[in-house]
Amino acid sequence: MVLLGKRLMLLGALIMGLALPASAQGAFSIAYRVNEAVITHYDIDQRVRLMRALGANGSNMRQAAIDALIDDRLKQEAAASFGASLERAALDTAIENYANQRNLTTQSLLAKLRRAGVQPESFDEFLSVSVIWRNILRSRFGQQANPSEIELNAQLNTYAISSSSTIQLGEIVLPYLERGQNATVALATDIVAQLRGGANFSDLAKQYSRARTADRGGVIGWVSPNRLPAQIGAAIRGLGRGRVADPIFIPSGVVIIKVLDARTVSRQIQVPVNVNLTYAELVIPYTPGGENEAGRLANRVQRSLDGCRGLVAQAADFGTGSGVFGPVSLNSIDTDVGLALARLDPRDSTIMQGSNALRVLVLCDRVSEMSPEGRATLRNQLASQNLGALSEGYLLELRRNSIIERK
Repeated sequence: MVLLGKRLMLLGALIMGLALPASAQGAFSIAYRVNEAVITHYDIDQRVRLMRALGANGSNMRQAAIDALIDDRLKQEAAASFGASLERAALDTAIENYANQRNLTTQSLLAKLRRAGVQPESFDEFLSVSVIWRNILRSRFGQQANPSEIELNAQLNTYAISSSSTIQLGEIVLPYLERGQNATVALATDIVAQLRGGANFSDLAKQYSRARTADRGGVIGWVSPNRLPAQIGAAIRGLGRGRVADPIFIPSGVVIIKVLDARTVSRQIQVPVNVNLTYAELVIPYTPGGENEAGRLANRVQRSLDGCRGLVAQAADFGTGSGVFGPVSLNSIDTDVGLALARLDPRDSTIMQGSNALRVLVLCDRVSEMSPEGRATLRNQLASQNLGALSEGYLLELRRNSIIERK
């Protein structure tokens, strides 16, 4: 319905061409013929304006617009053969959804297009073709696009393999014990302000951090986002390279996190993963001699470890709270412990400083599992990818069987 109206308006303009000024006749003259359909110079100009308004860029926008319009004419022809159309109410809903996906209201989107010189009819046609084509694909290829269980499981394995470390983080850990809670929070706020003002992270980490990473400028190393506790993951979500998160409050103090570097993940599919850990914690209380003696003992213990072998029995020889725990969800573990374990591979260990004791943490095992919701998300995204590939094949078939002429 919407497409037919637009085509009739254009036909009327072409029929009345002799009554239009020469400039208007030029604008509405035919640039390409696609079977029985036409693309005018006006259509091309409008599509270029639309693409630019929506953020596209490139060295040859005009050719990109022509290619897109040729595809649209082929899609319109296919829609006509299927008897597919779009009512105005459905188009209005599609426009609203399109605006919402770009964090805009319908009014602000249309106003933006008007400022760019895009006529409402041009945008209507662009979106109508997209919606109708998607409906045709689902009707024709829907079952074929849905991934089989074998394909889904294969993608799950690929996803697990490709979940390598992608973010290099730095930390500054400020325990409450040293300054008290209020002074620690104030210091953390000041440090974050300094860092966002350009202060050197490494220098501040060496000066203030009480984590064992302080000696190397607070560098944690490369960590997969999937390994991070929810509180840390939420704090750094959306942060780019060089950005500093707001202070993160944990039971023992405040943690300041900076994204030092990031690697691009080639994987297109992003789905939530549940991470379950089994880990050991050996508590070594500070003796009257201070932290040095506890540190020497912790280092000896760490050197003697063979992963988690035998630690269930040995835990009784250490302080209160020692033991082997799990499997437990990563997000159920205290944030500071979760962050310390995030940088470890199975069988590795680290020493974490506490207010009354040192804690030797050993990662026994890490298992990533996909929730039913995540599996459903992956299935939908795979189906969308498959549908995209089928769309390309269908369009190629339509192109091969069409006559496309430049006028």
